[in-house]
Amino acid sequence: MSKKTKSILLISICSSLILLLLIGSLVFTFSFNGEIPKTNILYDKDDPDQIIGSMPFPPSLQIPFGTDRDGNHMFYRILEGAQITLGVALLISVLSFLFAFVFGILAGFSKSKSKYITQTLFTSFYFIPQSIIAYNMLHPLLWEPYEGFTTTLTERILLQIIILAGILAPTTAILISSETKQILQKDFITSTIILGGGKFYIFYKHLLPHLKLRLFIIFPKIVIQSLLIIAHLSYFGLYFGGTDICYDDLLCDPPKPFIEEWASMIGMYYADLHIYWWIFLGPMLFLTLTILLLSGVSKGMEGLLDIKPIKHVKSSKVLNSSKKEQKASNLTKKDFGLVHRS
Repeated sequence: MSKKTKSILLISICSSLILLLLIGSLVFTFSFNGEIPKTNILYDKDDPDQIIGSMPFPPSLQIPFGTDRDGNHMFYRILEGAQITLGVALLISVLSFLFAFVFGILAGFSKSKSKYITQTLFTSFYFIPQSIIAYNMLHPLLWEPYEGFTTTLTERILLQIIILAGILAPTTAILISSETKQILQKDFITSTIILGGGKFYIFYKHLLPHLKLRLFIIFPKIVIQSLLIIAHLSYFGLYFGGTDICYDDLLCDPPKPFIEEWASMIGMYYADLHIYWWIFLGPMLFLTLTILLLSGVSKGMEGLLDIKPIKHVKSSKVLNSSKKEQKASNLTKKDFGLVHRS
């Protein structure tokens, strides 16, 4: 099996599994109205009056991923949260990619002095953890104050998506800018500029075809980074869409999310890891699997980029070239004539 075939196979398998998970989540939501099966008590099959146990139930053949404290089956909760987690990560990544692509291309073509200051500022995002930046920027927005939120859920979601996209954009813009500069230093680009080719012509005809596959490699990595940032925020109690805080002194529940997706479940059930471990490990397993699949897509794209195309020469062309070489080797002095300059 060739390297190209292996790369295509890896991309196909990983992409298909992610797509299957997303489709399964949508089918469950629209076909079953998102109603999660619930088991409060298990009875003995032989003796229906005999109680085996009560919620939460650990993973078993009957309930593969177990149940939560309220008896909800974790598998269906995870399946329902897949569309939100993947959809939000893709939306953040697309928006961040568009920001980075525009600024990266402009920076690659730019020769102004201010470019050094901008590049230095953007480079600092490599050394400062993006999760810390996101936490400090989003805490006033997502943490419910004592008097309640002044923003709606839709407004918080849109603002969070835009802020996270802006945080992810600088490092991606630097990568695209560096790739653009390397391509613009090629000899064929210099020849095009000498012949009068404009910037848009160079971008569309020469830069974009060479940059296209590299962009496909970058995009899955942006999705991975967005998933990790959302998970880190949830670990610190900032859930996607906002954290519902109870300020009542009596009978208060722990902070909980308004939207249940994988990262929110991980942050909410982290405290149960040593008691009801399956409630935490279920969404954690699916999040890890998704990140590995996205890494597989990126790895497959890198494999395609390393392959150099081989041009096959027809046998007739080889025979014609060999005949010409043979005729050239049989030339004598009589075949040449003296040319006089006027």
